Amino acid sequence: MSDSIECLAITMRREQKKCITCIFFIVMIAICFCVGAGYAAGPHPRTPNSEYQTVLPQSSFDEIKKAYAEIKTLEAQFKQRIFISSLKKERDSKGEFFFKRQKGFLWRYKTPKVQYFLYDGKFIWQEEDDKPYVAKNKIDKEKTGGTFFDLIEDIAKIDELFTLKEQKIEENFEVLQLIPKKEGTVISAKIWIDKQKLIKKIEIHEFTGNVNTIEFSSIKVNQSLDESKFIFKSDGKKEIVER
Repeated sequence: MSDSIECLAITMRREQKKCITCIFFIVMIAICFCVGAGYAAGPHPRTPNSEYQTVLPQSSFDEIKKAYAEIKTLEAQFKQRIFISSLKKERDSKGEFFFKRQKGFLWRYKTPKVQYFLYDGKFIWQEEDDKPYVAKNKIDKEKTGGTFFDLIEDIAKIDELFTLKEQKIEENFEVLQLIPKKEGTVISAKIWIDKQKLIKKIEIHEFTGNVNTIEFSSIKVNQSLDESKFIFKSDGKKEIVER
């Protein structure tokens, strides 16, 4: 019985680690591409269906870096749909997202259940209403070097981690495709950007076959954000479990 419990605990930790990595990836994309995304490097050839199709040079990342440098705070509402390949089912949720440079981010689900991921620069705090504990995950920057974690504060490494494979126009959106250079949970991501240069949707494909789609609304850039949002506050009722 104890072996079964230990095996279950290990599996849960792995799933939580994958979830945290995916949240970091979503946050990184949301920040990087939220403003100033019109960085097309000159004219692009058109296909018969009037879409732009091209592989962009790595220098295109310079414009992304420039746009990112201008973002101090970011907040938005989101809707998320995850297609779970193994179950052939979809799971929907809604929530809100806050980011402040050099402070961290808060990714909070409101439905179908309350859950949040709070990154304060050192730890990821994870809490769910129906769990009797709060998970405190230390971010070891030596071990996470060369991953999506690098990009939250240092966007300069984006071209070391991704290939910007394609840019095209779909209806009223500019659509970009990113491919990670290293193998991991994420195998590709598509990003939809509107005419105001705000990111509206992210579609992430994982090696498991899962597809994670996030749509953003009520986006606010560089508005005042209370720093208390990025500080974990214990209510004293739940145990804190460090990992």
